[in-house]
Amino acid sequence: MTNSADTPRPDQGTPSDSGQERAAESAGARCEAAERRLAPSALAKDDASGLPRPLAALHVFFSSWRFPVLMLAVLLSFDLFQLLMLVIPKSDSGVGAFAEEFRVWCYGLNQQTGEFETSYIAIFLAQPAAMCAVLAVVWGKQVREALRSRRRAMLPYLAAAAALVSMALVSLVGLGEKTAQAAAPFPAQKLRTAKPAPAIALLDQNGDETELASLKGNVVVVTGIYATCFHTCPLIMGQLKRGLDALTPEERQIVRVVAVTLNPEHDKQPVMLKTAARYQVKAPEYRLLWGEPAKVNATLDALEIARSKNPMNGEIDHANLFIVVDKLGQVAYRLTLGERQERWLVDALKLLVQEPSA
Repeated sequence: MTNSADTPRPDQGTPSDSGQERAAESAGARCEAAERRLAPSALAKDDASGLPRPLAALHVFFSSWRFPVLMLAVLLSFDLFQLLMLVIPKSDSGVGAFAEEFRVWCYGLNQQTGEFETSYIAIFLAQPAAMCAVLAVVWGKQVREALRSRRRAMLPYLAAAAALVSMALVSLVGLGEKTAQAAAPFPAQKLRTAKPAPAIALLDQNGDETELASLKGNVVVVTGIYATCFHTCPLIMGQLKRGLDALTPEERQIVRVVAVTLNPEHDKQPVMLKTAARYQVKAPEYRLLWGEPAKVNATLDALEIARSKNPMNGEIDHANLFIVVDKLGQVAYRLTLGERQERWLVDALKLLVQEPSA
């Protein structure tokens, strides 16, 4: 009689069957391992995108909520930083000194009157805001999803943005320190030239004829700007305005500014009049000159003001020059932008207004 304990149940395989199954599983595992060794690139593919893992990670970063959240945090932090620059008190060093220089160079602060160029502030604040709007349009769905269900996952990206802006602020604070180079005295004799100024005969913002020769007896600062320049041209005009503000009323009466357009094809009389209003300057102290393109370009060439127009976007890369002409019509100094150069411009004007007219 057969022992029931020795009889296998229907759902229980024989010992030989179990051994065969284990052998098959082992063989399958060995095959998978061999496949991994022979074809690692196949396993390095991302299931969703079919890209190699490094590229798949980048694809996920840029196509998901991660990139827009990081960029929005950076841009909003930068706007907050710019607003802080408006309210941080002035000091002789550190953050206060940097904030004051930032207000002067970026916001057109007149340190004597305490007034800002509001258009400069609007431009600086609007640029990050415009980029935020683009991000909101392109990645709006992903950002809304993150705000609804991934708030905790957003925290590392927000922290990274804050860290980036903080590091930038810390590195820039050193610019507020007064360096020995910035305090260098004006080398009046070393920089002085005696080259006859080229002829200038163009029209100003009011449509009146303006000739440089007719301004003899005045100290004249000649520069080049254009109406649609929102980068260095505001800095040029800001430095000029601060330079003239640093003069006494008697000295200022003898100084004139001549700004020749760098974009004569566009900058006609109505445009130059609006540009003068934007910078809050008026003739006869400030003359913004325009004219026939060929004549304007010949004048700029004679002044040796280098410029190059980008045909793709219309922007003009140009030299940032202040050509200071003495009372006799001679080019006395050629200066540029910068804190030290601004002080030298004031020193040059104060020196030249004291010289005789003949």
